[in-house]
Amino acid sequence: MKWIETEETVRFNEVDEWGMAWHGHYVAWFEAGRMDLLRRFDLRPHQMVELGYIAPVIRLECDFKHPAKCGDRIIIQTTVVKPEIAALKFNFKIQLKANQILLARGESTQVLLTSDKQKMIYSLSGELEKRISNLVSYCRQS
Repeated sequence: MKWIETEETVRFNEVDEWGMAWHGHYVAWFEAGRMDLLRRFDLRPHQMVELGYIAPVIRLECDFKHPAKCGDRIIIQTTVVKPEIAALKFNFKIQLKANQILLARGESTQVLLTSDKQKMIYSLSGELEKRISNLVSYCRQS
């Protein structure tokens, strides 16, 4: 499986009174990694809307392993899993850049709907299918 890497620095406003990154920021970092991956395949939200689709998150999971602290350089690793239905399933890992200590891992699932939110998509076709196929093929590489 191939992962793309996005680098961030934990900022002062992202830590709590104990000096640890507040748990909600891990979800924001997952999102930064997801957007970085989707950008590479012309699948950012506005591009999906142009194709007539939206992809709301229906499931999110985060497993915290080790706290990040202010000033830490972190690496967000993101990949996508081949969908069994017309959905996008992303896996995430956040590590310290300096020593690769695992800070958190997670997963999100997004369903595909028509942009008018009237119809769930059960099979892909056209330009959306092409872009998602390219994304999945890229991530399945070793």
